[in-house]
Amino acid sequence: MLRSSLGFHTMTLSTPIFKTETKQLLNNLKEYREKTGSIKMYPDEHGNTKIKFHHKDKGIEWTIRYNIWTNGFEQFYDVIDAKINPKILGGISDYITAATLTDMERAIPQFNTISKTISPLLGTFDAYSLKRVDYCANLYLPELYEQRGKPCTDIQIMKLIKKSDIPFQYREWMKYDDKAHRKKSRDSSFYLISKSARINCYSKLMKFIEQSKENEKNGYPPISQATLDHAKGIIRFEVQCDYHKMYALTKQAEEAGNRNINKYEYLLSPEVCRDIVNSFWKKSIGKGHWYSLKYAICMIKSHHFNSQKEDRLIEALQWVNQCRGVPRAKELFPGDLDVFNRTVKELSNLGINPVTVPQEWGVDRIWNLLETYYSKAALENWI
Repeated sequence: MLRSSLGFHTMTLSTPIFKTETKQLLNNLKEYREKTGSIKMYPDEHGNTKIKFHHKDKGIEWTIRYNIWTNGFEQFYDVIDAKINPKILGGISDYITAATLTDMERAIPQFNTISKTISPLLGTFDAYSLKRVDYCANLYLPELYEQRGKPCTDIQIMKLIKKSDIPFQYREWMKYDDKAHRKKSRDSSFYLISKSARINCYSKLMKFIEQSKENEKNGYPPISQATLDHAKGIIRFEVQCDYHKMYALTKQAEEAGNRNINKYEYLLSPEVCRDIVNSFWKKSIGKGHWYSLKYAICMIKSHHFNSQKEDRLIEALQWVNQCRGVPRAKELFPGDLDVFNRTVKELSNLGINPVTVPQEWGVDRIWNLLETYYSKAALENWI
């Protein structure tokens, strides 16, 4: 059975609550906290109230958002947000495998039971609408490419991914680095932001190592070696769809005949998960395979294009290689940028990723991870 998987990771749901009921809900939460000691309540940076389970992660947490003024008129309701991890909520202690609709069959009854136990004002799953979904593919490197000699590591694959294209209207997330005295992105992730969605591609192992160091720095236990070992070789490609993107998907669900308030059967279907992951992977990582510069040039020459086109394709590859990534290559390109962008697209259509494998790795080719996953999954299902 494949360790790679595709589906979704976490989601945030929302439902309105009348302001007259918010006070009663807060009282119910305080009573439950005093009785069980299992939840904690604290204000976030916006003054809203967050509710989390204190001792054990149950895969669910709530935020009560207080609506006060809109266009000068006081609103009559607040909003309850519920963030859930379907696998954990359904009783499966797995932070790596992507969730599917099957996991919702266990998660939804648990959601309703826990909510009812704390306060009936938290409502049932059916009363919530989907505000955000994190669609994802977890790609396990050892099963997705075969290579003679020493296999590529998580760090090496992330170095290739971080040289990928940044789609129009996206920017890479960066944080000020005290040592470098400038803003830098994390080595463990390729994190792109727009108004409606975020693309986050990262190494689970590298992220856990960073988180473990942060835990120790803040006086918390480090992440166990067993968890680190389990995360080794996993590259997660995650598409975090916010309200604007979810609104568009919801309209598609309505056109398909789904009239339920949260439309989760459509929004979390295998087809939608795959379409979202495919679309955003192609926009950023690309359709082609990674090749060494020498091997990629040989592939271009094997097509016997006219000399002008052949030179243009090879020069684009060499320029991306020289600039150490597609974004920098676009930024510094001295000629017609439209021609360069068209050439990059032509390379992609030939199955060649413009990002090339460093010569010192001793690797001629690394197959497109997502395409390889689809091929392996299809073969597994066929067998």
